[in-house]
Amino acid sequence: MKTKKKIVAIFVVMTVSISSAFGFIGFGLYGHQDMVTVEGHQSDQVEGVVKVLMDRQGFENPYGIGGYIYLDFIPFIDIEADVQYTFSKYTFNFQNYTNDVLLVETGEVDFVYARISGFLTVRRKLIGLSLPVLGGIKLHAGGGLNFHKSMPFASINMMEDLLGDDLFEEFDASSTEDKTVDYIKENAETNTGLHAQIGVQLKLLVLDSFIYYRYVISKDLYPGTNGFGTLNLRIGLGF
Repeated sequence: MKTKKKIVAIFVVMTVSISSAFGFIGFGLYGHQDMVTVEGHQSDQVEGVVKVLMDRQGFENPYGIGGYIYLDFIPFIDIEADVQYTFSKYTFNFQNYTNDVLLVETGEVDFVYARISGFLTVRRKLIGLSLPVLGGIKLHAGGGLNFHKSMPFASINMMEDLLGDDLFEEFDASSTEDKTVDYIKENAETNTGLHAQIGVQLKLLVLDSFIYYRYVISKDLYPGTNGFGTLNLRIGLGF
């Protein structure tokens, strides 16, 4: 019985040691925050004595969640892929004036910015500190490609699609609710871009955690912004 226990103990120690030393694959979940401010926007359209006005409020630093997987059996580099969902609430108000008299007003309508993104990254260890059996700490840096699909922002064009071809007649704003989902699906925006990142990995046995700063370059992913930073906190398993 003692011999069997020794064999099992030796097997466990060897497995953990090999895992810590080489680390072939890792995966897990993470939370992130985009470090960006989206300014409010006001637009109008005039036709004769009728004026329509869209006032969209801004928001900042949206949050999100995601999942990742990485492979590090290739010499000198690691490859990782992650998918994330990002979201933030904001409000808009749509108004219709005739002869400077307010005909229709939606009031403050709650709306959501939401985005799903994919990142493909090649990274390399810059500095590493190994802890025998237990794991270690590594500083990584890398870059790669990113892909995004996001909801359209509220606009006069959106209201025109929801309400019909003519915004300058009296309408019932509540009648648009059932059409909103179809509009979002048909008008989802697609973006691609590049990114660079740097982060610290802490590994304890098979437990894995990362803190990353990533800079995303993607034109108009947020209105008027060609790039922004994002913080990622990851936790998972590494073997």
